Amino acid sequence: MPDLSKISLKPKKDMPVVSGHPWIFSNGISKCEATRIGEIVEVFSDGGEYVGTGYFNPAGSISVRILSRDRCETFDSAFFEKRFRKLDERKKNIIPKNTTGYRLCYADSDGLPGLIVDRYDDVFVFQIHTAGMDNFRDEIISALKYIFKPSAIVERSDVKIRRQEGLKVLTPIVHFGEVNSEIIFEENGIKFYSDVLGGQKTGFFLDQRDARKKLFEMSDGKKVLNLFCYTGAFSLYAAKGGAEKVVSVDSSKTATELVKKNFELNKLDAGEVVVADVFDFLSTEEIKAGDFDIIVCDPPAFAKSGGNVQKALKAYMDLNRKCMALLKEDGVLFSSSCSGRVSIDDFRNTLKIAAGGAKKDVQVVSTIGQAVDHTDKLSFPEGRYLKTLILQVL
Repeated sequence: MPDLSKISLKPKKDMPVVSGHPWIFSNGISKCEATRIGEIVEVFSDGGEYVGTGYFNPAGSISVRILSRDRCETFDSAFFEKRFRKLDERKKNIIPKNTTGYRLCYADSDGLPGLIVDRYDDVFVFQIHTAGMDNFRDEIISALKYIFKPSAIVERSDVKIRRQEGLKVLTPIVHFGEVNSEIIFEENGIKFYSDVLGGQKTGFFLDQRDARKKLFEMSDGKKVLNLFCYTGAFSLYAAKGGAEKVVSVDSSKTATELVKKNFELNKLDAGEVVVADVFDFLSTEEIKAGDFDIIVCDPPAFAKSGGNVQKALKAYMDLNRKCMALLKEDGVLFSSSCSGRVSIDDFRNTLKIAAGGAKKDVQVVSTIGQAVDHTDKLSFPEGRYLKTLILQVL
């Protein structure tokens, strides 16, 4: 490897990185030779000890994201092959049986900052968020092809967060193979379609697997309402769990068409599928208090930036108040927030206010986070974002 620019840290600023945190903040740097965005740099402690190697961004508060703590590593296809192989072995050991859709790489939490890789059977979908990782596109594709022999590799770098790094938001593209329709994969033995070219995220919300399993266990004989249903994953789990009635609501006609296709794929009746704005739907006269035993409320991220947190909390409060008011006595609410900016304590407090507004006494049955393949490292709490509270409305 050629000589790299060096960055020296202020006293004690190496401690979080040595403990596994992947970020070097600009206010922790004492000396910096690097100048270019995406440049590979070596990081040293105040005492001159090697800390790690990563890529540099002079624009943001996060100046370096660590890629390796081995000074001898070079960042070529072999580097990504080794990382992907190790991650796949680890993930396969912790995901449920009969599951062929999972997150292979969860960015900083899995040691590859700025990179998401999701697997849907033999199709791989990756997403690049940062300028540093954007330099390794060819190596990423080469490594995925070599290890997994996939039928297709798709890039979904169509996310606005790229603009913060001076990158363009890209159109979804198939880099390898062909994708002519939705991809079929399994989760806990249930079949789903993933729209890897046009769907939200990389085509499916893999992170709610654990909450869906819990809904399956609680749905026998129950009437279930699934709000913001997207392609109906919670709805299918409820139906598979023996629900007496399932109502799925989403504002996207395209998504609700996939709800029906997912039910057909599993040879089940889709029940009632409604195309409507959820807030409008909850205000209609057709929906009455006591109509449902279980309501699933899994909205999109209301707070995508720090400035939106208070507005998001108000939206969560209004939404959950309406849900609590609709449930029959001892009914159950699955309430989620996927906003990383909203802490679990803030979310719980918001739900407490919602319960007061609905004049309901509410008990927490369970708290569930993101699925285990969306790695939650003790050293990197910033990677923890999904919160689902299962509440019994007394």
